[in-house]
Amino acid sequence: MMRLIKTDFKKVSYLQGYQNFLLATLLLSIIFSITFLFTIDLTAGKKLAELSSIEMIDITLLGIDVTAIMFIIFTANFISKEFLTGAIHTSLAIRPLRQKYFLSKILFIAKLSFLVSIILTCTIVIIDYFILTVNSMDGLLFNHALLVKLIGAVIMPVFYSLLSVAGTFYMQSASGGIVFASVVMFIPALIKMFPTNFSDSILPILPESSLQVFAEINTNTINEALINAILILLLWIFIFNLLGFWKFIKSDF
Repeated sequence: MMRLIKTDFKKVSYLQGYQNFLLATLLLSIIFSITFLFTIDLTAGKKLAELSSIEMIDITLLGIDVTAIMFIIFTANFISKEFLTGAIHTSLAIRPLRQKYFLSKILFIAKLSFLVSIILTCTIVIIDYFILTVNSMDGLLFNHALLVKLIGAVIMPVFYSLLSVAGTFYMQSASGGIVFASVVMFIPALIKMFPTNFSDSILPILPESSLQVFAEINTNTINEALINAILILLLWIFIFNLLGFWKFIKSDF
């Protein structure tokens, strides 16, 4: 299984198309982070100098949404390419255990998305620190609440990437993975348009609410809401990847 993961990393390091996509992901995420920050006077009616350091972090971390969307697309295309080109036949002929093949894809995507998320989150924090320093504003206070926010930012692209894995394996197409993960990401906005008694009963079980817990935490302890959020995210990943794996082992290649 480790050889399969190493092979996937070699594909990314050797193929120019994958490198360009990941570079675009990094650049677009940073550009959108900066854009969100410097247009805050238009979107929220606040001046940059009026923002606290934690508000600045919250705004610039919105760029991680771009990372999640880009990784949904990357994941679906990366996995579906093996179905389209027939490379999956070779992979399964060499290692016929489908559970190892499936798990190797999950681990590869998780590792890659985690690495890119870490790089981007650290870059955004550095940019925020630079802007705060240049404008003589209050510096960043690295406490438990901020650390949880940053962890949530890192988790988000990883989570949606793994949902894209599930959708791609289940539908065995890039469009299936992209549509499934995108619907999960954006459907809360639609549900919020329904009456409160309906939306309030549905939203807590959706991933967006759990991810939002990381962003809104303001205590120095791990509370019940945070634990519940982690469990909900893990359940989403487990259940839908289990369905994806079930469809994968039932398919005739």
